[in-house]
Amino acid sequence: MYFMSRQDEYFSLKYCFAGEAEKIPAILDAYKKNETVLSDVNRVLELHNIRLFFDKYDSVSGWSLEKYNYYSSLAKDSKKDVVKFFCSMNAMDLVSIHDNCDVVFWDDFWSLFYQFKVYERIPKESFANVMNGMRVSPNHLLSNKAFVNFFDAEIAEMLRIPSFGASFIIDYYLRKRDEKEKYYIPKSLTKEDNYNTVKQYVEGPDVNANALYLIFNGKTCDPNAFLPDDRLRYLAKIRYEEFWNEKSHPIIKPGKGISISFLPDNPDRSLEFSDGNIIAKYNSDWIINNLDYPTLLNNFIYLFGYVDKQMQCSLTLEALQPGVIENVFIVDGNGMYKPGQTFWSLNGLADIQMLHYARILNDQNIYIEDLAKWFFEEYLDTEFSAKGFVCLMPDHNDSLLSKYERVASVMDGLTKQYKLFCEDGIVDRGLYEMSSGSIRFNTIPSQLKHKYAYSQSSDLNREAASFFSDQNLLSYTKRHEIKYNTLFDLLAHEEISFDDVMEYNIDTYNWLIERGSICVSEGKLVFNPERLFVLRELYNKKVICLNYIESKTIKDLIACGELIEENTLLSRPESRYFDFFLNKAEFSDGLDLRNKYIHDTGSLDKKTQTHDYYTLLKLMIILIIKINEDFCLYDEIKKGGQDYYEL
Repeated sequence: MYFMSRQDEYFSLKYCFAGEAEKIPAILDAYKKNETVLSDVNRVLELHNIRLFFDKYDSVSGWSLEKYNYYSSLAKDSKKDVVKFFCSMNAMDLVSIHDNCDVVFWDDFWSLFYQFKVYERIPKESFANVMNGMRVSPNHLLSNKAFVNFFDAEIAEMLRIPSFGASFIIDYYLRKRDEKEKYYIPKSLTKEDNYNTVKQYVEGPDVNANALYLIFNGKTCDPNAFLPDDRLRYLAKIRYEEFWNEKSHPIIKPGKGISISFLPDNPDRSLEFSDGNIIAKYNSDWIINNLDYPTLLNNFIYLFGYVDKQMQCSLTLEALQPGVIENVFIVDGNGMYKPGQTFWSLNGLADIQMLHYARILNDQNIYIEDLAKWFFEEYLDTEFSAKGFVCLMPDHNDSLLSKYERVASVMDGLTKQYKLFCEDGIVDRGLYEMSSGSIRFNTIPSQLKHKYAYSQSSDLNREAASFFSDQNLLSYTKRHEIKYNTLFDLLAHEEISFDDVMEYNIDTYNWLIERGSICVSEGKLVFNPERLFVLRELYNKKVICLNYIESKTIKDLIACGELIEENTLLSRPESRYFDFFLNKAEFSDGLDLRNKYIHDTGSLDKKTQTHDYYTLLKLMIILIIKINEDFCLYDEIKKGGQDYYEL
């Protein structure tokens, strides 16, 4: 059993599937006999849709030309009655007519409402009552330029009401929007109006958690029209916390926790995920028995997994793709990094690893800060003859806040020193002291000419998504139905021919054959392994690390412009990761760890201060790993290794 929709009664071009055209003769025959109720908005809009049908199609399967021409002529004749209906509509009738309009015709109703300027017959003093009676949303209210200009003052007044306008104002200025969305804002609605409307909403009884989150984390797309100041952001943050404290049954329960232990009886490394918990175990004796500085730094790579096999940070948002359910609850605001629960859980693990590891080393009179100083001032000189680096880390006995400020400043200085080294082959201290300001993480150069490659092709992105996204139907076949989540899984495990492919997927399969990612071999559809490897790197990591992959496919994609190369120290996902934690220049929800304690706006809570400091040390170590990788890769090429991507 299923529920019938009223749209089954009417002909609608939007829902014109196979067989729907057979409704047309009966409808037009009734119209010809004057049997159509032309006071019924649905019958009028049905005639309008039939005329649009004949404008779109010049033939109908199974119809003779004579039959087609006859009913096409009747459809054109009906236009006069459609025009008459809308031109005779008045304000008194609007609410009841709209109430009677079937949902299938709503878009048509509003299109003709604007086309025939029905709104000009609404008295301005009755405007709000009519719009409220029609249950018009702010988004709909602002979708037509002429309409907004005509009722500028009246629409502005409605938007000043918090329960009506606040959510739109927040979404419009702070949420990331589809570029195709277009709204027209009344000229009489001021920046002060927007601010006061949102402020009253935040202070009111009925709020939405996502809207509050956008206010204190979002980045406005137009600061001249709406700009949440610190006071409003703080009010929203407090109200957000109150909102969740009031909810006894949250929809998604946070992870239960992270358990980590360093014990003599533990395995060297063990990591388990169980029922929302992360359980990590490490052998403390192994660490204590291997206290040389290179091994202690390598532990962050091979023991704690801060980076993957290609030395890409494994903690970035791109590396930790959230699930479908988690994505639903991530607020998509302008200029936001949008970390989810997976991101926070695994970064929380990395922070706790750092904290406990540091404590074990401290008991051996070794400090993470000393490892950093040794790397820059001794190791780089000894191994690579890289001279001039100075790393003035804090003293062990300094206060926590003093250490924090020192490390934050040192990280800033080291990025500038590395830039100078890449440019000159040495860090000239005098030149370094002449420079001021910070270096953006996405502009720190690499010694390598060919470091990373990124897609700049919509076709390449579509191709990758076709194979690895579980949100399309390409993996559905007649024989296997929904056995596989992705097209890659299907082709990797089954022998598939065109006979298995659903009819609606054939065009896409042919397109993938044209792209070279699928070929037909002995009647079977098989994928191109080299191209699929490249597509998987792009889909999963959003970057290709060129120095770990020698691929003619990549060369060809670079040559034709579908891939673009960049020679930076950090990949785009990594620089975004650093920006999120250390500043607010890139992301409005950034944690600003580099600045907040320096500017005396950090937390006074000791636990928070400790957590923030060890997060800062985590970022320092990742930076060290990336600089070491850059030196090692460049050294291989300099000593006679070939740069595969040198054209």
